[in-house]
Amino acid sequence: MTRKTEVAVKGLKAHCGLALIAVGAILLAVCYVAGVETNTELLAGLALIIAGFSLHIWLQKRAEKY
Repeated sequence: MTRKTEVAVKGLKAHCGLALIAVGAILLAVCYVAGVETNTELLAGLALIIAGFSLHIWLQKRAEKY
């Protein structure tokens, strides 16, 4: 991998948690608009949000120098 690619991947990896939160929120909004009343889709959106939140916290703690 080249140095430029490494920097790009590192920058993208830092935002993976936030992307998961956004995808989960979009999934919940789509379920609301479509009138979905089953728990499977709603729980999938919630799981994405929780996973994104946890991943974001973990990556931020890992990046700290303390």
